[in-house]
Amino acid sequence: MEILKLIEKAATKGKNRFLVIGGHALNIHGISRTTGDLDLMVEASERGFWRQLLTDLRYTIYQESSSFIQTTPSEIAAWPIDLMLVNKETMEKALADAHYTELFGTRTPFASVGNLIAMKLHSLKYEQAERTQKDQGDLLALLKIATLPLNSEPFRQLCLKYANVTVYERLIKLNNS
Repeated sequence: MEILKLIEKAATKGKNRFLVIGGHALNIHGISRTTGDLDLMVEASERGFWRQLLTDLRYTIYQESSSFIQTTPSEIAAWPIDLMLVNKETMEKALADAHYTELFGTRTPFASVGNLIAMKLHSLKYEQAERTQKDQGDLLALLKIATLPLNSEPFRQLCLKYANVTVYERLIKLNNS
């Protein structure tokens, strides 16, 4: 994944930080997931750096909000890159808990199982029809790795923190069916 080397080199030079999230992070933790893009968590305050880097790498931004930047590559064989923009505190917590792996010649930070659980719960809160089934499956696999029972009080508390009681009840119902 040459693009990851280029991103790591530019980020290190500019003293910018990133964390691999999404399908590639799931794969690092042993959850087999086919993915067609590269998802990164970055600091929102560094939006300008990341926009310029992606432009320099010949990516086109096709959707942007306060929390996300989605891009398409100029080359058909390249992966789209999506950025999740977070505040400095969230970034520092995620990096402190990150799983570092030597990948394609670069020491790369990947989201921890705990952070992926939080992100999946947050995503499930918004009930996006095209994502819900995939996110629920990913979440159940992550909970198994974390040895965190679905019907446990600690998991219920995570649901209340990152999602809501409706998500918790839906997951319990799904698990019991």
